[in-house]
Amino acid sequence: MRRFFKAKERGSTQLPWLSSYHSFSFNRYYDPTHMGFGPLRVINEDHVAPGGQFDTHGHQDAQIISMVFYGAMQHEDSGGHSGLLLTGDYQFMNAGSGITHSEANASDRDPLGFMQLWVIPRHKGGLPDYQYRRFEEGAPLQLVASGDPDPDAFRVDQEIHIWQLRLSSGGQLHHPLQENWLRRIQLVEGALTADGQALTPGDGLLTEPLATTEYHAQRDSLALVFDIPKDLYQGKTHETD
Repeated sequence: MRRFFKAKERGSTQLPWLSSYHSFSFNRYYDPTHMGFGPLRVINEDHVAPGGQFDTHGHQDAQIISMVFYGAMQHEDSGGHSGLLLTGDYQFMNAGSGITHSEANASDRDPLGFMQLWVIPRHKGGLPDYQYRRFEEGAPLQLVASGDPDPDAFRVDQEIHIWQLRLSSGGQLHHPLQENWLRRIQLVEGALTADGQALTPGDGLLTEPLATTEYHAQRDSLALVFDIPKDLYQGKTHETD
């Protein structure tokens, strides 16, 4: 079951103002063996040059989470929401029946780096929604989004748990995994060993379905961790009644 995904094997989009790396098929990058992790359809690592921006464009029936890991990002959408996201900030945009938005590097001097995640909802349509959160930087493991109600996390319409992992150099952590669930790890920054597999930035790992994942940080590290039920990984994601 365990699979290691090297950063250099990801797809990419390279433009004068953007370097984007795709863990799953996206844009002009297509690989039928990398179409997502159950309902998690997109993991993009985007680096935006000073003054660069994604012009206004639309989405429908997608739940999009963005996390800034360096720089500052300006968000605008057709729902009247606007805001400045700084390093460590998250936003959640539920496209629902349809929404347009733009994302821009808020600086004309410094680059911007952010992670973009798309989760396919169980139900189509509905009113678009936008939320913003900043999570405690000192906590080693925090729930970012979940299909279960949690006052400290974004609520998504899907069976998935998305975690933020932050470990200081030399730090260790044991992370329990629910029975009959699977886990995928994406390292954003640092150097991390997960269940004995060394990860460098951009690497991904589908872990063995063990009761606990063991993390060891060789440098200050930031990772995103995704848990889904095993049956969703086997292609049974669908709209429910």
